[in-house]
Amino acid sequence: MKYRYQRPHPSLTDYIRTVLVLESFAEPDAEQLPLFTNGIPALLCETEKDEKENETIIRLTLYGKSTPEDCWSAIGNRTIIAYFFKPFTVACLFNLSAAKLVKDPVELSTWNPHQINALKTQLIYAQTTTQKVEALDNLLIYQLKQHKKECEMIRLITDEIMYNPTTEILSQVQEKLQINERSFQRLFKKYVGVTPNQYRRICQFQTSFNQLREKNFDKLTDIAYDNGFADQSHFIRSFREFTHTTPNDYLRSGLKEKNE
Repeated sequence: MKYRYQRPHPSLTDYIRTVLVLESFAEPDAEQLPLFTNGIPALLCETEKDEKENETIIRLTLYGKSTPEDCWSAIGNRTIIAYFFKPFTVACLFNLSAAKLVKDPVELSTWNPHQINALKTQLIYAQTTTQKVEALDNLLIYQLKQHKKECEMIRLITDEIMYNPTTEILSQVQEKLQINERSFQRLFKKYVGVTPNQYRRICQFQTSFNQLREKNFDKLTDIAYDNGFADQSHFIRSFREFTHTTPNDYLRSGLKEKNE
């Protein structure tokens, strides 16, 4: 078995982290990096050739969470191509509910039978792995063209909130995009899976938690005001909500195991 990571097509670099190509029929390299997915959403394509070189499509599936480990146990004359997506991209590209995608994998043959039958024909008649990658690239590029507006909007919103998770950011982003609040809420919930404010609060907690963990403060009020909390009490309530402990208790216990 041999595998490699490669850069995505230039048109897809804002949406795809990397592309993994695995060929079970190829001789392995002398040195190879461990294979892992780290919980990243992925599109997985698996094909197999029989003794007469006839190609069969084994799998064409979208995974909203980690790809199951048994998907990587390629045997025989198989090729696996996996696209690993950046956050909040896959739901936009395929116009799917983020909540549905996280709950269960989506078989592309049920997502759009006509479009995927055309893709399967291209994959079956592809002479090389490179041609298979090109066929999959074309699908993703087409989807991006169809949903470019939504993809760009979600990418902008999530980036803006991540870097500035204050209470004012939601109205600022909404005004910047010139959409009404109802559309803003609906769009975000569909493609991200939570409301804008829930996502903002997660980002706000994460930045404050990192500052606390790194002990980059003189007093807790510094963390509260640096991260847009109304006051220290608000910060403590939020910290307890996400961790079930207080900032001071966390600092006293550090990262020790509970039974120590």
